[in-house]
Amino acid sequence: MRSHLLRTSIVTAVLVCGVATAASAQICISIDQARDMLSPDERSAALLLVEKQFELAGRRIAAAGCPAAYELSHVRLGNTIVVTLAGPLGHRETTAIGLDDLPAVYSQMVRSLVTGEALGSMAIVDRTNVTASQDLPARRVQSDTYWHARLGYGGVFGNQTHGVPALGFGYRAEFDRFGVDLSFFNYHFDQGSGYYASRGSAIAGSLLKLEGLYFTSPTANRTAYFGGGLSWGGTNLGEGQKSWNGQGLQGELTTGYELARATNVRLFVQGDATLPFYNTVSQTYSYPQRLPNGSYLVPTVSTERRYTPSVVVSIGLGWQRHRP
Repeated sequence: MRSHLLRTSIVTAVLVCGVATAASAQICISIDQARDMLSPDERSAALLLVEKQFELAGRRIAAAGCPAAYELSHVRLGNTIVVTLAGPLGHRETTAIGLDDLPAVYSQMVRSLVTGEALGSMAIVDRTNVTASQDLPARRVQSDTYWHARLGYGGVFGNQTHGVPALGFGYRAEFDRFGVDLSFFNYHFDQGSGYYASRGSAIAGSLLKLEGLYFTSPTANRTAYFGGGLSWGGTNLGEGQKSWNGQGLQGELTTGYELARATNVRLFVQGDATLPFYNTVSQTYSYPQRLPNGSYLVPTVSTERRYTPSVVVSIGLGWQRHRP
């Protein structure tokens, strides 16, 4: 008798637990009538699709009024639909691109609620539920970009001032207020009239220069601008019988005025100052007199250092291959 009662109790407990578990896994879904903007037929289809996703996740669908109630709504503007699903497991909101995108959106939203993963996480995305917005490239702020060439005149300041012609090439990207300029082969050079020429020779500039620019009138057709950056370059001077050489990192300061910004051909006047982070070096060798035995003593080396900044004023022309 006792054995029979024990078996009955165990079976009853198992049945009660099973019923409780089934009840806890049951959910019901309804449309938020106050917010939803779909048509009646579209709402019915949406409910069926969401219910199917919950069933695939192991949940049972019950009639309205169950403890685990979820509300679904769609806010529509043009082809964009903002979908919201809220219930006991949390609140999820995302965007669908058109009605055809809704099944994939529902799949990710339900998986996100059931697993606790964030929307868009790779833990809930597979090859069957990638949304249209996830399949598009991310949007970026458009910038004006163009190639440019510059020609001008400048000075290199050594023991004397060397007036030199200058040229340079580059690529510039401009937003409304800020810009980035990457230029190369920015050189000013003058070989003089000979090795012993009184005015000497000068070659200075940068192999590569990177600068940030600031435009004072960002939306205007013409604007002043200024900026600064760094470059890698060198300086070589010939003054009399001495030569001065140096290379390394350089500071760059720029100011200018740009015209015709509303067209795909730009014209600008620009002033540049190059401030090397190094000194140029000159070495002079002094040879003593020859000894009676015909040999020479070790020569004396005299080293001099000098700071050699430079400035350039140039006219530049920029062009775009196409304008979006």
